[in-house]
Amino acid sequence: MKNFLISSLANIILIFTSYFIFRSIVSGPTRHKLYEKLFNSMAKFIIYIFITSIGITAITALILYRTRFISYINIIAPALVSIFIGFIMSTVPTRGVGDKSKN
Repeated sequence: MKNFLISSLANIILIFTSYFIFRSIVSGPTRHKLYEKLFNSMAKFIIYIFITSIGITAITALILYRTRFISYINIIAPALVSIFIGFIMSTVPTRGVGDKSKN
């Protein structure tokens, strides 16, 4: 149980770190256009996240299996998925259509 809590805390830190990094790197209008282009419906949003998470985990497992580091799969795969989730969080628009933009 202790290892699970440590791993969960590390993944939450990775999610928010990647969120703030991607948010500072990619400008607001670009993030908004990216979000509208890829995730224009909630169903598509959920399906893309699910399929991409499976893909990241499968590719990570294959790489770790080939390099004989398969024992680290439960650490590395969730960390990579957490970075992906942080990126997805950064693309979600934070202002509505009627909000005034910053000058």
